[in-house]
Order: sequence, then structure tokens, then C-alpha cells
Amino acid sequence: MSPVQAAPRVPGQPAKLISCVLPDDGTERRLLAWLREQGITRAESVYSRGHSVLREAVTRRGKLPEPSLVRLVRIVVDARAADSLFDRIYEQADIHRPGGGALFMTPLLFATPFPLPEGIADEPGEI
Repeated sequence: MSPVQAAPRVPGQPAKLISCVLPDDGTERRLLAWLREQGITRAESVYSRGHSVLREAVTRRGKLPEPSLVRLVRIVVDARAADSLFDRIYEQADIHRPGGGALFMTPLLFATPFPLPEGIADEPGEI
């Protein structure tokens, strides 16, 4: 029998997932641009349907109010830098304003860094 070989080590470290639920008013695009300027490349944004729980909604008794379009932004960040970035995202995305959204953070056991190659456009038409 041959000796068991250890699997190659995957680079990575503990991380945190910061999630933002933002109104569909352009805040998420400004936040993603700011994150890119900060060198954070593990972020995404998707459309979602949301029901506001803090906003007054007119609806029939026993029925849910009409959903609104929101953006869900998810950011993976090293655990050491997560608390500081969380506070900065709160300010950058104007979460504190009425209808500004929600922000929460959860731990991840492991995340692999993903450096982008040089000379790749971030958006169509850029280089």
C-alpha cells in the first residue's frame, strides 16, 4: 500500500460575510464602487423583493403589503478587518437614514482570497 498523501493546502483564512439590504436607489452601485476603491474584490449585488417592516404600509387585514425592489449586497472580508469595515459600510451606505436598509455580519469558517489579474476591466469600457 502506498502512503496517503495530504491534499494540497488551499490558501485562505477565517472571514466574515457582511450583508446589506439596500433600497434600489443607486446606493448599492456607489457602495460597490467605494469597495473597489478600498481594494475589496469579494463583493456582489443582486436584486431581491423586500417587505419593509419599519415603514408604514397600507394593506388589507391579513395580507402582506406589496413588496418593493431592494438590492442585497454581500461582501466577504478577512475576520481581522471585518468590524472596522462594517462601521465604514454603515456610514458609506447611509444605513442610518429612514428607509436606508439593514446591515448584518456573520462568521465564515474559511474564505479563499481571489486576486484579480491586472489589466482586466471592472466594467464594460474600462481598462
